[in-house]
Amino acid sequence: MMAENSADPNSKHQRSPESCLDRISQLPDHLIEHILSFLPTKDAVATSILSKRWYPFWTKLPVLHVEDSTRCETRRQTRVKFKQFVSRVLLLNEAASLHKFRLDCRPIYEPKCFNNWVCSAINKGVREIDISISTTPKYRFLRLPCRFFQAEKLRFLKLSGGVLIDIPGESSVSFPSLKTLHLLYVNIANDESLGKLFSGCFVLETLLLKTDYHENTLDIKLCSSTLKSLSINLRYAEYKLEINAPVLEYLELEESYHQVSFIGNLSSLVEANIHINYGISLNQLIRVLYNVKLLSLASYSYSEPVPHGYAYPLFLNLVQLEILIGLPGWDVLSHLLTLSHNLQTLVVENNSTIDSRWTEPEHVPTCVSSRLTTASFKVFQGLRSEMQAVEYILKNAKVLKIMQICTLGMSQDSKSFVRNRLSEFQWGSKTCQVAIQ
Repeated sequence: MMAENSADPNSKHQRSPESCLDRISQLPDHLIEHILSFLPTKDAVATSILSKRWYPFWTKLPVLHVEDSTRCETRRQTRVKFKQFVSRVLLLNEAASLHKFRLDCRPIYEPKCFNNWVCSAINKGVREIDISISTTPKYRFLRLPCRFFQAEKLRFLKLSGGVLIDIPGESSVSFPSLKTLHLLYVNIANDESLGKLFSGCFVLETLLLKTDYHENTLDIKLCSSTLKSLSINLRYAEYKLEINAPVLEYLELEESYHQVSFIGNLSSLVEANIHINYGISLNQLIRVLYNVKLLSLASYSYSEPVPHGYAYPLFLNLVQLEILIGLPGWDVLSHLLTLSHNLQTLVVENNSTIDSRWTEPEHVPTCVSSRLTTASFKVFQGLRSEMQAVEYILKNAKVLKIMQICTLGMSQDSKSFVRNRLSEFQWGSKTCQVAIQ
């Protein structure tokens, strides 16, 4: 018979002290520091009160993420505390080198204070910088100091919002290690500042540039012998864009461009997404995009018609084409089908309610007769031109496996009508499956 005061092995109050030890605290120091680096720095610093062992961990973190609050804008005391906190974190940081410094704040701090934060991170050999400035009606931006543009170890740079890029004439830019640059809706003082920034990125491989309204017309000249990925989205402003990137593999151009030109060829290009609201030279696009494997092309209008009899290069590598049929009608699609001998996947979207005429190629394109396996018509309205295009593909695509028609707001009666019309067409492929959604 067991004694009445025997310990219950299931009782939480009778567990040995060893079993109650914090599992995280049992980890080696470098693992704890790694875990804390995923937290906002404010939370990481707060762990210092747990024990004497935990106190120094926050001073050794290679990743710092500091963010102010809305109260900093309206309360002076809160703003002062935040400034002191950031300065102290940077001053006491003992990491051999900073891996990443992320700053999210409002442009309400003195330039000297902001400059000290940024320069402290650079002096610690930071490899990644992410600065996001939330603009306010009263405060618009913070200007980057000249020292910022001399970061030898920086590999990744992201600037967002109310950041002013203004590089004086006597200042230079040197980012010998920078491979990725993101500029998201920042303030650009002038052409010279942007030109200096690009020319100082000696090994840049990825560039993302997004901006909207700008008071002045910017002449953007991008020349890079190392750039592999380029994404540009310019909105609501006058721009001139010149691209010279011979090893470019990925190209994305979005929104409105008033003048776009390409210097040299883009023979290394693999994928291109061209989505433009206004005029663009289709002839120029065809001459520079001919080597792509994946192409997405969308424009409400093109600046010039497709000329007949002109010798264009063939799109011999193109296997997937997504195209938006705009005001020019179907001429562009017919032309590209003729040039793309190895096309396997075709996605068509008609954004015009005007029933423009379907233009049938003079001869059945090689890709249609022997390569095309998948065809998709998005936002299908049942217009006569759309039905003619579908009929042409079904009739001549002898290896077609899937024909997908995606309707938008079409009634069941209209879908039934489309389905009946398709059954009346001549089908070149005996294995094709048609899906109407």
